[in-house]
Amino acid sequence: MAISQFQQQRWSFESYPVGTNLNIIGRFDFKIYENSENGYKIYTFDIEKIIDDDGFEHEVADQISVTGYYEVNEHCAVLPSKIRGSVAAYKGEKQLKAETVEFIEPATDEGIISFLSCGIIKGVGEKTARNIVSGYKSGSNYVEGFGSNTLEVIKNEPLLLTKIRGISPDKARVIHDSYMENMEYQNVMIFFQRFGVSSAKAMKIYNNFKGTSIAIAEQNPYMFADIRGFGFKSCDEIARKLGIDPHSVFRLEAALKSVLQTAEADGNCYLLKAKLLEMTAKALSNPDVTVTTDELEDAYNRMLKSGSLVNITFSEDQQSFEAVYTKEMYKIEYETALAIKEIARCQPDVPMFSVDKLIEEFEAMRGFNLESMQKEAVKAVFNTNMLILTGSAGSGKTTTVECMIYVLQRYFEKQEEMSFMLAAPTGKAAKRLTEITGFEAMTLHRLLQFSYENKGFFYRQGNELPYDLIVVDESSMLSIDLAHALFTAISPGTTVVLIGDTQQIPSVGAGNVLDDMIKSGVIPTVKLNVIKRQEDGSGIIFNANRIINGEMPEIINANKDFFIVEEDDKNRVIKRTLEALNRLMTGYNYTIDDVQVICPQKTSELGTYEMNKAIQEMVNPAAAGKAEVKRGNSVFRQGDKVIHLNNNYEATHYHKDAKTGRYIADEGSGVFNGDIGRIIEISKIGEIDQESEDGEAAGDNNTEEKVAVQYDEFIIIYQINELEEIDLAYSLTVHKMQGSQCEAAIFLCHLRNYIMLNRNLGYTAVTRAKRMACIIGQRKAISVMVQNVKVTQRNTMLADLLSLKMIDPNTTS
Repeated sequence: MAISQFQQQRWSFESYPVGTNLNIIGRFDFKIYENSENGYKIYTFDIEKIIDDDGFEHEVADQISVTGYYEVNEHCAVLPSKIRGSVAAYKGEKQLKAETVEFIEPATDEGIISFLSCGIIKGVGEKTARNIVSGYKSGSNYVEGFGSNTLEVIKNEPLLLTKIRGISPDKARVIHDSYMENMEYQNVMIFFQRFGVSSAKAMKIYNNFKGTSIAIAEQNPYMFADIRGFGFKSCDEIARKLGIDPHSVFRLEAALKSVLQTAEADGNCYLLKAKLLEMTAKALSNPDVTVTTDELEDAYNRMLKSGSLVNITFSEDQQSFEAVYTKEMYKIEYETALAIKEIARCQPDVPMFSVDKLIEEFEAMRGFNLESMQKEAVKAVFNTNMLILTGSAGSGKTTTVECMIYVLQRYFEKQEEMSFMLAAPTGKAAKRLTEITGFEAMTLHRLLQFSYENKGFFYRQGNELPYDLIVVDESSMLSIDLAHALFTAISPGTTVVLIGDTQQIPSVGAGNVLDDMIKSGVIPTVKLNVIKRQEDGSGIIFNANRIINGEMPEIINANKDFFIVEEDDKNRVIKRTLEALNRLMTGYNYTIDDVQVICPQKTSELGTYEMNKAIQEMVNPAAAGKAEVKRGNSVFRQGDKVIHLNNNYEATHYHKDAKTGRYIADEGSGVFNGDIGRIIEISKIGEIDQESEDGEAAGDNNTEEKVAVQYDEFIIIYQINELEEIDLAYSLTVHKMQGSQCEAAIFLCHLRNYIMLNRNLGYTAVTRAKRMACIIGQRKAISVMVQNVKVTQRNTMLADLLSLKMIDPNTTS
């Protein structure tokens, strides 16, 4: 066939029009950009060959930019890759928008040696690779290498490698497994790239399912829903692209489970059946697909029969309802109730003695008298194994606990040593408890001690906590899963005191534990009813209690710690907030760590996202020489105040050596939801020089930036792809501030956040302040807030399980 003049031309990448589909072969050169959240990348790429859609091949020597959601194994960057994509343009420069990236197995001896020694095959360096491929002289003999057949030998007959010096049968198997794992990984990444799944999500799938990833995707991609960052919608999109039947059993059951899990994230332990089916039908349907009621009923009944769902029938106002749980959630709620009843059932083994005398000693030592209800609470500890102490802000709950501990210590010092521990759900609450009482307090997660081996808590049922008394402050923050972990780890002989304020907003997690325990009537409860701090002229306490009682807050001349700034315009609210923050730091000598801006929600123009940006720009703006790094739409700078967003039990603790500047690993580990710290360094791995305790370098060859954050007693070093675990903390939601206090709090109250406004939210926000509180916003919004007594009702059965005969989940349909 004659070769046309068109084919004879020497082509460059620039000669192809935008939109042209191409395959290019070459090598990755330099990473320009990467979004660690979604896997989007830009690399420079040295093209060696272009293959167009007509099958014509053109040898070229161009360097271009390749954009898209793909994965590059940096060890293999020097080896050839084949990229399928389309020509695009950005700011006048042509680029290739990648659809798939495929590593090309080398065919030449030198290419195979480079591949084996590039770092992805375990146990093979350049010398071993050369011996395997090219052979070597051993004494008077010559050991022949495997040449171009090397990869086939590794794949199919790895034990043949044992003829090579230094390769034992075990090492041969390691080489084989490493090679196969790499090929498997490449196949998985290419498969998901074809269906538009980002490399970041494809990598998560592979890390969880390894070689079964493709088979699972083709049969039931909804199994990926339990991977962090996926959920039903992501799986449904993958299923749609793979052509999975939209009426598939897997799809319907995954949607039912997803709706229940979403309800749990909103604080509910169960949903009523009618609501569950209604919400699931909505999640499943689209303009092209309608799922019938019969189909949903069938899927629902199958899940009941398999045990993945639990239904409980109950009556209310002469009507019958069906509550539906996931099996896991009902088990948690049931076992929590069982554990609470076991603890409360025991009676303390304490002989009668004069508690009044010891209370008088405490009063004399502190120079004030307790109220009658405070004394009743102290005495109750000797009459019951579980006690709830509740009351409004300023009612003396913590002072009462101090007296309890004093009396118990004074009693036990005549008998035997008493072991006790103070705890709270968050690090801030635990630190505050330590400051107030003078006794060590720790988070519940640290108290229970997460075990790496068991992937659960060290202290649990069968290995209970070794204390005579456990006091838990801020118990209104207890979610049902944390309460389950705590109460199942307490032996019936331990006395438990729960301190909490039920007028605060409920826990972030599912459940309404403290309120349910009180409502059940099973647990002895003492409610303190005299506001002690109000007697000291506290405007914060005075107005917090006005808010919770449905009254507008007032500015009284005698109160110098509470202010209201009325402003209707949302932009003016932001401006006045920044002015107030600046005045607190310059006129009152507060630091940015002392002051907290509090918002009802994350989103909206007056949410934490926007306020954090505005405050960051004021207190820590960009500057020459100041390191910063981007994560999505956020920018983190050296010096920024940040909050950790989840519980990471495995994060290594570091300290910075004052002389060398190195970060040295400590024995401790773990950073938890709500921990607040400061970014002290953003740097390359060579500059953040991690070192283990024995002095050996702990770093790797990764040249990406890392972020070092100083928390109260330790440093955590974050990889760039771990920055989703932190956020700016200049402004926090009321939920994030629950359990914490600050010297001064600025609370934004505006109708832009109308849906969140209620008196419990306002009460919780104002009581976060120790010395000064300021509300900035609309008078009408404040009025709406104090009039709204409705706190979203949570679907829980803990109160019923405590007060009534419980239904064992193992015997439930």
